[in-house]
Amino acid sequence: MQQSALPPLPGMLVRALPTMVRSGKVAQDLTAIEAQFSLDAIRPAHLADYKSQFPGLVSAYPLTYFYLLAQRAHLAAMLDKRFPWPILGMVHVANRMEWLGTLKAEQGFTINVRIELPARASTRKRVRPVYIVDFTQNGHTILRCESTYQVGAGGRTPASRRVRTESLELSLWQQLDIWQLNASLGRRYARLSGDYNPIHIHPWLSRWFGFDHPIIHGMYSVARMQADLEKQFNTQVTSMEIVFKRPLELPNTAVSHIQKDSGRLIVSDGQGEKTFLEGTFHL
Repeated sequence: MQQSALPPLPGMLVRALPTMVRSGKVAQDLTAIEAQFSLDAIRPAHLADYKSQFPGLVSAYPLTYFYLLAQRAHLAAMLDKRFPWPILGMVHVANRMEWLGTLKAEQGFTINVRIELPARASTRKRVRPVYIVDFTQNGHTILRCESTYQVGAGGRTPASRRVRTESLELSLWQQLDIWQLNASLGRRYARLSGDYNPIHIHPWLSRWFGFDHPIIHGMYSVARMQADLEKQFNTQVTSMEIVFKRPLELPNTAVSHIQKDSGRLIVSDGQGEKTFLEGTFHL
């Protein structure tokens, strides 16, 4: 497999604009798209900026930081002409990240990405390709990021399909922190991550994709949860598995909760009536 340098994210987002006319028709024999990229060692200044946005992180190299790099690999692979769907407007619905080895901070990486396309993808109403990204050094995988996206999943849920108010029974959960999320947070995180997807940036642009307000990047919430966990336990998080339940529109209030013994986590709204994400963690 030919290896190329991993491009920066903003430039790829510009190249993603013409993909809005893609038809969604999947070649009959296409089950996966694979690519391989090289990446220099992590830049200390950028890592420091990331950690400053999430007070509480104690990891020298936070697990969620690597999603910023994995996302670049996702986008680079989706620019392959064989990828059949428009890139902009795809919604992140689940993510799993896990340390598998020891990082050598002074070394760069080889990043292997595989996009697995579901069977009968051309005829399904709900299509969810899975992106598997392996970070390797010296031939050994040190970290894996597995992400699931939904094609064309933006906008309001029809009234007949909306989830009713949940019964969260928050007395069974330990509250970690209350998040006050202002309207400019999406733009601030975009400057850090390079992800200027319109659904996160501007009210008018987010409405084009069916949202009343900009929504915060899903992995912002995951990173903030990692920071809450590491602040609580004073040790690094080694794996997280997350399902995004609904978009978190800005501005908003959210609350992080855990069940320590089971390793479960949720982020709820300020009223405790619904969850934005749920999942599990390991220290």
